[in-house]
Amino acid sequence: AVVSTQSGYYGREEKNVKREAQMGGTEVKHEVPEHVEYEKGKILKISELEGIETSREDMKTLFEGHGVSWVTFNKGDPEAYIRFEGSAQEALEKVRVDEKFILSGKESSPVVLDGTEEEEYWKKSAYEKAEFFNKKNRKRKFDGARGGRGRGRGGRGKRYRRD
Repeated sequence: AVVSTQSGYYGREEKNVKREAQMGGTEVKHEVPEHVEYEKGKILKISELEGIETSREDMKTLFEGHGVSWVTFNKGDPEAYIRFEGSAQEALEKVRVDEKFILSGKESSPVVLDGTEEEEYWKKSAYEKAEFFNKKNRKRKFDGARGGRGRGRGGRGKRYRRD
């Protein structure tokens, strides 16, 4: 028989923090970093979108083949942010028609973010990502209360043999 001391027993609990979080015990917090590292020149900001009937899909279609990795926009928002895998300026130049940027039939003036505005975008993005995962963990806490194989309370019942 294995005899475990009280301190050994409690020491084992520390190792299972992640497992407990998954099963609905303690929460694992996703932290927002103080300093966000990013590559410059990848974010395009499109302003003056009030009154323009457009969507994320329209933006993705417009920049198709130019490495769009994320679009931050909801219908009715006054501005949109498009994150590219490569240079946002290069993608913008390839999409312009006669030096004009046209989205959903309306002319707009997009700007490639730089400096503090670009840093603020990345910080906000990191914060929203952490919030998303923290929210997901809170939901998971309640989902893990009932595990099992999904048979519910009924089970299969007793089987009788008929002769």
